[in-house]
Amino acid sequence: MQNETEQKILEAAKVIFIQKGFAGARMQEIADKAEINKAMLHYYFKSKRKLFEGIVVANIQIMAPKLSAVLHTKGSVYDKLCLLVDTYIDTIVQNPDMPMFLLHEMAQGNKDSIEKMKKIIDDDQSLLKFLEQMQEEQQQGILKPVPPQHIMLTTMSLIVFPFIARPIFERMLEIPSHLYVKMMSERKQIVKEIIKSSFVN
Repeated sequence: MQNETEQKILEAAKVIFIQKGFAGARMQEIADKAEINKAMLHYYFKSKRKLFEGIVVANIQIMAPKLSAVLHTKGSVYDKLCLLVDTYIDTIVQNPDMPMFLLHEMAQGNKDSIEKMKKIIDDDQSLLKFLEQMQEEQQQGILKPVPPQHIMLTTMSLIVFPFIARPIFERMLEIPSHLYVKMMSERKQIVKEIIKSSFVN
């Protein structure tokens, strides 16, 4: 089936892109890894750029709906931020390569991928409503008067950066991979405490 073949190609491409980087990856290597011929690879993905975008879109389709679902839950801003921390750290632990692909795409300024993520979130106005909820809770004295955009930037940075910098931290701090994953799960509570002390009165 086409979907099975595409999935096989995407999984193979992930491995090669991680090993070689975007510039160093070759379509023939990806075809070999997927155990198909190069002609079939080009049938599904016309170029290396399209193949990389396919991986990014698959990651966006995992991440963006999770953000929207969290923001639609009932509760305070702090409750939602805590749920966001749990959801995203658990998701990235299960998909450890995700931040690298998304970071590369954002750094390249690929407007198509960015717009796809934005559309999923904007369609139901969940992020806009969440920022408005932050402003309301600030007016009520529940949250400290920090610009809502900074609250989101800080929260997402606390979640994502340790995964992006994982190879550096594992080597410099001499942390085995399995212990690093355990640390990320333990980190959820630490991040929640940082958010509370930084933004909640």
